[in-house]
Amino acid sequence: MARSGMYDLILRVRNLTDTAGTAGTAIWTDEEIEDTLDDHKYRVHREELEREKTYLTNTTYEYRVFHSRYRDYEQGTAYFQVADSAGSARVLTTDYTADYQRGVVTTVTDQAGTTLYLTGWSYDLNGAAADLWRMRAGKVSSYYSVDMDGHRLSRSDWFKHCSEMAEMYDRRSRPITVRPWRDGLVEDR
Repeated sequence: MARSGMYDLILRVRNLTDTAGTAGTAIWTDEEIEDTLDDHKYRVHREELEREKTYLTNTTYEYRVFHSRYRDYEQGTAYFQVADSAGSARVLTTDYTADYQRGVVTTVTDQAGTTLYLTGWSYDLNGAAADLWRMRAGKVSSYYSVDMDGHRLSRSDWFKHCSEMAEMYDRRSRPITVRPWRDGLVEDR
């Protein structure tokens, strides 16, 4: 069974990959989509959130809205945690609301002078969609076209379509960075 905090992410990937299938049968299970998303997750650890200054009047303002550089977070306090600079966790939903899709935290009270940090799992939905389109291309790679009595059935176009969709989502996905290894040590560049 897929984790409860993945429901919205799985639904959005289903929309990107047209996985409803024919006659209402799903092509991928929630668990298969979750596994693919897990291949495209990024651990955000104590990211300093950017504060948004909101003017109340010409001379007064407050800081209640905070932005992450990342998007598409897994939901739930086990996977999405906000803390202040002292390390005090703000896990209560009464302290803030989260827009997991946009990576925005809105606090209940003004946080002037307080820096907030976010720890969580951010997902690359485009990268996962590209992988699923590639897998679907593999499933339809044996399809062939048939000409009979002046009618043409072009099932082989499915492979081309799936490959083009995978390529399109690859272009939209996050860049993948790796750290080179040499002599068993991590080399900083």
